Amino acid sequence: MPAMNVTLSSLRPRRFWPSLVLVAAVGLLAPLAHAGILEVTVLGANGQPVPDAVVQLRRAAGIQPLLRADTAVIGQKDIRFDPFVTVVPVGGTVRFVNRDRFDHHVRSMPGGPLSTVPPVKDFEFRLGPARAGNEPSADLKMDAPGHISIGCHLHGSMRGHILVTTSPWYAVTDANGKAVIDGPEGASEMRLWHPEQLIEQPAQPVTVSGGRASIQAKLNFTPPRRRPARPQGGDPADPYKY
Repeated sequence: MPAMNVTLSSLRPRRFWPSLVLVAAVGLLAPLAHAGILEVTVLGANGQPVPDAVVQLRRAAGIQPLLRADTAVIGQKDIRFDPFVTVVPVGGTVRFVNRDRFDHHVRSMPGGPLSTVPPVKDFEFRLGPARAGNEPSADLKMDAPGHISIGCHLHGSMRGHILVTTSPWYAVTDANGKAVIDGPEGASEMRLWHPEQLIEQPAQPVTVSGGRASIQAKLNFTPPRRRPARPQGGDPADPYKY
């Protein structure tokens, strides 16, 4: 397998604006192309791996590819949103599925560490309990980019996050702070996002060409550690006790 060249620099990030005239002329956005696998380890300001961070890539030049209308599933199980952080492209759909034996009342909420950032989409709905293999669900189309914090009106400890992105290349870091992206060929802009950030993370130029490579990227703050999951199944005598 050929080697992949990856470069990161501290150059001032460039702004990228789609060419509306060119898009109108060709009638289509560029097809989605892949050059190789990029494995990114995201660290906090303290140098420790950060889970639940989003890594996004965007081409540095040329027409941006057409976004896929993907569907992302967020389960409600054991009084948790699973996954905790979900990414979906603009125009995609989020499907909420209740896998618990009791109701959930899902709603959008202000986000950010101070809960002062309004969600890019407002919603509120109730999902009945899962019964005999029937798992109630609701689909919501995401039509604007940005962050949505989600919660449950019945269970105050439930928290989750949706990031609606304009990029087709994205991934969420795992418990070891690693994210794997099948990235575009050539020069790109890499940007990190975390639900606890106060300000945007600076963009970093990245060049990918062939094969597979691993790099590190660092947040400008240290996110607080997320609370561990509650015991599975809840309290059989009182499913609303947590």
